[in-house]
Amino acid sequence: MMVSKSSKDKAGKYVTTVLLGFAPLFFWAPRAQAESMLSLYQRHRAMGDIEVEIARDCARITQKDGNRFVIAGPSFDVHVFNPLRKKIARLTYKNFMRNGPKHIEYLEGATEWPLVVEKNSVVYKGLKAKLYALPFKHRNGKLVELKQGKAGSYYVETEFKVDQHIQGFLLQMFHLQQVEGIPLKYVKIGTPFVYGQGLAYNRQEGLVTMLDTITAKRKPFEKSIFAIPKGYKTTHESDVTMGDKSEELREIIERLD
Repeated sequence: MMVSKSSKDKAGKYVTTVLLGFAPLFFWAPRAQAESMLSLYQRHRAMGDIEVEIARDCARITQKDGNRFVIAGPSFDVHVFNPLRKKIARLTYKNFMRNGPKHIEYLEGATEWPLVVEKNSVVYKGLKAKLYALPFKHRNGKLVELKQGKAGSYYVETEFKVDQHIQGFLLQMFHLQQVEGIPLKYVKIGTPFVYGQGLAYNRQEGLVTMLDTITAKRKPFEKSIFAIPKGYKTTHESDVTMGDKSEELREIIERLD
């Protein structure tokens, strides 16, 4: 049976039309995440209880005292501000990654320990994650097998994809090792407290939970969460996060009124 050239042309146009009609469906998957975000309530040993909101190319961390750290593309500058003090500071991404937040004291050695994948897929607080182990090391530098014990654990969320700048920001804020994903929990052997000017009996090591996730949920993207406030006094980071003593006293008195 012969098919005319005009029939072939019509059929080709029909197929093209159908494919174009389905085109939005093919592009929906990567766009879907752009319309959603992760909302985590976490507890960090140095920062205390924090709210962490994460989208593909922006993130915000809020401390209980009101200090907020916001990063957003395309510049990925980090803005540090406090709504109570009405002060704001801006740091370039390069500067922030070099110096980190200046008012936080971290667990020593938290970025230098080797990592070994313990489980490729686990569920933690309802999120799909990868579990890393922090293995012990022999005196010769070789890693001890995990069945003989480990020095800590590291849970990292693996499904929600973010820009590399956002991941770098989170790892710098939490002072944790470089991994691909969003940190959910980090436990490591360390020295929790030092009393008595570093006397030996006060330097006993134990497991320290540096970061843990209390609750986690995925919700629709809210652009306003990552907005940078206007009208605040521009200053340096330490002035935003700590302020001076006289200002702190004034704020306490105002709260008591």
